[in-house]
Amino acid sequence: MTLAVAIANYIEQRKKAKLEPLDKKRQKVLDKGDDVAIAAANTEYRSAALPIEESFEPETWLTNAAKRAKQISLATHAAKFTHSDAKATSRLVVEHTVFDDAYLVTSSLKDKAIDAVGNAAALDVAKLLNLKVENESLIEQIRQGSSPALSEFTSDAALLSSWIEGFKEALGDKELTVNSLTKQLYFPVSNAAESEYHLICPLFSSALCHQLHEKVTSSRYGTSKEVRDARKAGNYHSLMDVNFPETAIQTFGGSKPQNISQLNSERYGQTFLLNTSPPTFQSQLKPPLSQKTIFSNQFTRKVFASLREFKTFLENLKPHENNFRTRYKRDHYFVIPIIEQLLHYASSIQKIESGWAQLPECSLKAEHALWLDLNNEDSNFQTERGKRNWLPVVANDFATWLIKQLKSDEHYLLGDVEHAYFHKLCLHHLTRFERVTPAKGNV
Repeated sequence: MTLAVAIANYIEQRKKAKLEPLDKKRQKVLDKGDDVAIAAANTEYRSAALPIEESFEPETWLTNAAKRAKQISLATHAAKFTHSDAKATSRLVVEHTVFDDAYLVTSSLKDKAIDAVGNAAALDVAKLLNLKVENESLIEQIRQGSSPALSEFTSDAALLSSWIEGFKEALGDKELTVNSLTKQLYFPVSNAAESEYHLICPLFSSALCHQLHEKVTSSRYGTSKEVRDARKAGNYHSLMDVNFPETAIQTFGGSKPQNISQLNSERYGQTFLLNTSPPTFQSQLKPPLSQKTIFSNQFTRKVFASLREFKTFLENLKPHENNFRTRYKRDHYFVIPIIEQLLHYASSIQKIESGWAQLPECSLKAEHALWLDLNNEDSNFQTERGKRNWLPVVANDFATWLIKQLKSDEHYLLGDVEHAYFHKLCLHHLTRFERVTPAKGNV
């Protein structure tokens, strides 16, 4: 198929789309079988269809399209993506130039999708200009000033010339204009006389955006069902699985995406944004060599929210609320969850490479070191650890630390009774935790 045939087919499709409502209306009457009504319907159809068919004669339609071409601008970079009211010039960049392989930019694309902005009623002209058959491109023919494809529709050289000149007006605005709504930022790089700038914020690349949209959509819906099923199930498949995880969707144009551009309308106003968030780094857990006890500022920060809620609970208690329900809530809503966080924090330290407790720079209390350096290779260390004399010391230190964190002399006083209870509760859970802790060498 030649480009001229593609143009003729396109015009015919446009005509059929215009005649379709009239044909459906006539068909409803034909289905009823009333001869009088059928005759009237045929007459009405011919009367309404005749001007449409005349207007879609190739020569007539191309003449009209060439006149309307100035209402649109073909572009690879459209200003309205930045702001729908921007009156700046959109730009058409068709050259393929790779300045730096490290960057993916519009000029890197060999086959750019050409967008169209302007009057939405004239976007049919843009689709005409975008027609391409093998190595024949109507845009390229118009840019070169001669079109063998268009010459197939007229023998009048003057008319052909008017078509080419008319369609050229869609290839770029005669005057370049900028607008504050495009939010472009020009940074001077030389003296004012030469007026050279770096454009730090360029126009939105609709061509690049459209190719990304096609790639992402193809990866999600274009691959075979077997590959997609294997991906969902986490199974191997011999075919390549291309995936773009954690993409975001940005919309343009609201309920009328065609007011932004033609390609935006084809994408239903949606564009994909790739995930460019920085990686999330997790701090490496180190042995508490410089700490005197496990109840350091680091652990206090981990349970800060729980401590704050516990203090609020205690400050709001009334004298008549000293009952079983209150004590149950105190233990199971506050104290025990804090102890569980302590045990979880301790288990993470116990997974650190062993032997650190005997380093000269270790300042940790001996009883705490016996608890936390679980797999220490020293036999004397393991003998002392096995006696479990360190358990009440750690429990006592927990009670002392918790009393200090909960101190609020204006609202309540915590003394030896509360200290003894916190000690008892911690010792109970700590003993249970130690029973299920794997001994050295076990998994």
